[in-house]
Amino acid sequence: PREFKSIRNLNGHSVGPWRIHAGKSVPIVKNDDQTKMEEGEFFAIETFGSTGNGHVNEEGDCSHFMKNWDVDFAHLRNRRSKRLYSHITRNFGNLAFCRSGSTMPGKKDTSIAMKELIETKPRKTLNPTIG
Repeated sequence: PREFKSIRNLNGHSVGPWRIHAGKSVPIVKNDDQTKMEEGEFFAIETFGSTGNGHVNEEGDCSHFMKNWDVDFAHLRNRRSKRLYSHITRNFGNLAFCRSGSTMPGKKDTSIAMKELIETKPRKTLNPTIG
């Protein structure tokens, strides 16, 4: 029989109006986190299991993304990036999506626009997610 371990660095999270990840984390393994759940808050209690070492490394290409709701697209310079951001907002809202889902029908390759959304400083417009 295989042994399963909890993935220590993935958590459940608070859920808010139109925001799947609303700020608070809910660890699935015991740790020193002192965050308290408060009356009226909602949470997604997620468990993540693995037959590996119980830790997810964030390296290599990311397959899933989510809008960073704390950033608007006003800082984007490229017109295609702004259009792609609007397309993502209309079609995915607060849901995670894969890179292939970011293509727009009838439009040329969006890889440059997608790259700007991911890498623009000071704050990234899209956050990579583990999906």
